[in-house]
Amino acid sequence: MEKWELLDADGHPTGQVITRGEPLLADQYHLVEHIWIVDSKGRILLQRRADHLRVMAGMWAATGGSAVAGEDSESAARRELFEELGIRTIAGELVYGGRMRRRNSFTDIWLLYRDIDPATLHLQKEEVAEVKWATPDELTQMLAERIFHHYGSAYFQFVFRAIERGRRTLYVTDLDGTLLRDDGSLSDYTVETINRLIARGMQISAATARGTIGVELIGLDRLHFRLPVILLGGVLLYDLYRRRIIQCCEMPCATVAAVLDTFRALGRAPQVYRRRGDEVHIYYTKLNTLEAAFVNRVDAQGRSYGRYYHAVAQLRNSPAIFFSCQGTEAQQRLLAERLSTVTGIRTVLYKDTYHEDNWFVEICREDADKGRALERLRDRVRADRVVAFGDNANDLSMFRVADLACCVANAAPQAADAADTVVPSNEQDGVAQYLNSIYNRRV
Repeated sequence: MEKWELLDADGHPTGQVITRGEPLLADQYHLVEHIWIVDSKGRILLQRRADHLRVMAGMWAATGGSAVAGEDSESAARRELFEELGIRTIAGELVYGGRMRRRNSFTDIWLLYRDIDPATLHLQKEEVAEVKWATPDELTQMLAERIFHHYGSAYFQFVFRAIERGRRTLYVTDLDGTLLRDDGSLSDYTVETINRLIARGMQISAATARGTIGVELIGLDRLHFRLPVILLGGVLLYDLYRRRIIQCCEMPCATVAAVLDTFRALGRAPQVYRRRGDEVHIYYTKLNTLEAAFVNRVDAQGRSYGRYYHAVAQLRNSPAIFFSCQGTEAQQRLLAERLSTVTGIRTVLYKDTYHEDNWFVEICREDADKGRALERLRDRVRADRVVAFGDNANDLSMFRVADLACCVANAAPQAADAADTVVPSNEQDGVAQYLNSIYNRRV
């Protein structure tokens, strides 16, 4: 018969042992282990109890059971995991999520972060009827439908927060069309929510095609990022708080010359971005109407940025970090086609979020896309997992790197097709809502 070691009201062993099935008095407790298995996309592996069981027959429930006398918490969790699902683990692989006192038990939460094919599991038929992956939202719906055993709202909030704390997840969001509203502003809800979550330890950053001036114009410093942000579509890792360039991908003179020759052959004129210390300066020979409006723009605080822009008679073949130009779809597609013959660069063509029939062509070093920059940021902060948010074609490289790719409901078709899940639109504060739900999920 299975023996349980009794614990006192503080969770300390009393030295007493009872046989499973004996009644527990009001001040007696035993140790229970619950193991939650989570994959890289944030799904949770659920199991349904066998139909013939006396307790919770046929219900979906947590993996776990009681520790036997003489068994420590981690060993009990590893044993239950192997007995019920056939999953082998090594000492230290399970992550401890914390302890809750519940009725006549102390429940220890253990987490296993692993991608598993359910078809490879060896289920304990006496206990487990089936298993499946479910998103947190799907689990919440199962609780509402009473097909998953409800351990209490406080329990599930505890578990969801333990899952978030148990591994270092990096959340990176695009700005225009994703975090920003249609007018290019940050809502007060988004600012308050993201700052609160950062203060509580969530690792949040941004990735944008905007440069140092562009993020100042929208007041991105209202967000208290502790991590570097990705600027110019992956060219820069930038410390927004200290106004410092951390990493920069520069194109050599020969590459710059080849790009400029392509523009000149089509009678086009780009803006050329060059680094000056921790600043980015932009050089041009001529501007179209939309480009001129941006150069001469004044922000909400009355600041202008003319000192960063330089009209020159001729663009030099000196090292550069970025090229940008705007035009009609037909103009830009032809330009992108011609640029495809230039080696050592990456060309991105995408529709303007804010103006009709205006398209961007942006050029940088071939290893300087959002995805490569996200890899560098992930390695820098030693993240275990990456969740990315986006809405447009220039977010696709970031989606390929991310463990979970999320598009907003207003995303372009190519971004929606590449995403794993959809969050509410930018006008509905979709990114902030999603991040808030992770930390404050209610069931």
